[in-house]
Amino acid sequence: MNPTPPTEPPSLEDIAAAGTRRQRDADRLKKSGDELKELVLAALREGHLKPTEVAKASGWTGAHVRKMAREAGIEPDERYRERAERLKKAQTEGA
Repeated sequence: MNPTPPTEPPSLEDIAAAGTRRQRDADRLKKSGDELKELVLAALREGHLKPTEVAKASGWTGAHVRKMAREAGIEPDERYRERAERLKKAQTEGA
């Protein structure tokens, strides 16, 4: 939704206020993203939920969740290790 263009040119105060709102929103987005990441990693460490379910519930792609998990030292569950190795091998062969 586009705001209605102002009838007068924006003032420096208008621009500064919009910049402040943007920064506040960016800070809130980063904080919520960090909180979501911690929840996702905690769920993966616990191991009671399937990684695909965790990824789907988070709204992030499976690839992004896997990358975060590996960076956090969380390796694939034994049930998924063989499949992960097959996929990795297929990706390197196709590259």
